[in-house]
Amino acid sequence: MKIVPDLDTWILFLVLIVPGLISMHVYRILFAASKIEWKVGLVQGLFYSSLNLVACFPILIPIHQAGFWEAHPYLYTAGLMTVLLVLPVAWPFFYRWLIKWNWLASKIQLPYDTAWDFFFERRIPVFVLFQLKNGSKIGGYYGPRSYATSFPTEGDIYVETVYRVDEEGIFKEPISDTDGAIIRKDQYDLIEFF
Repeated sequence: MKIVPDLDTWILFLVLIVPGLISMHVYRILFAASKIEWKVGLVQGLFYSSLNLVACFPILIPIHQAGFWEAHPYLYTAGLMTVLLVLPVAWPFFYRWLIKWNWLASKIQLPYDTAWDFFFERRIPVFVLFQLKNGSKIGGYYGPRSYATSFPTEGDIYVETVYRVDEEGIFKEPISDTDGAIIRKDQYDLIEFF
């Protein structure tokens, strides 16, 4: 009974699963996504690796011609590293760039799990008015040093500057001697952006 896989099995796993898993991991860094079970992840890894291999045929076919490895070992290695590592990392970035194209974005379902993730992924500086559950209001500035949690734990937000707000929701002066505030989703009923 053979327990340890042989070299051919490892190479097959490397080529057919790993590039897809790399793309999935990079995608999960770029977009908030729910956790994936390993069984499902391996099947998805196989699917994305297959797409990667099909897209890489223009690289793979020339470098696998007879004698190419012996004549150009460095070019061969660079080609394989491009197919197995570089492009699997690049595909999610390309996809992210593609969905920011307004024409395409209007035609497809965007990959954000929540409207919260869609809004905060744009990283637009805004003033935020929180209507707290205790009836009071507090204002904040969401800027480059601010942070909002993402799916599956969306709702908490850190604003880098806190403002006093009157009863009508008009922003007054910033509160001095603070380094911002963390507002948890169970503390507010409504958020408005300006």
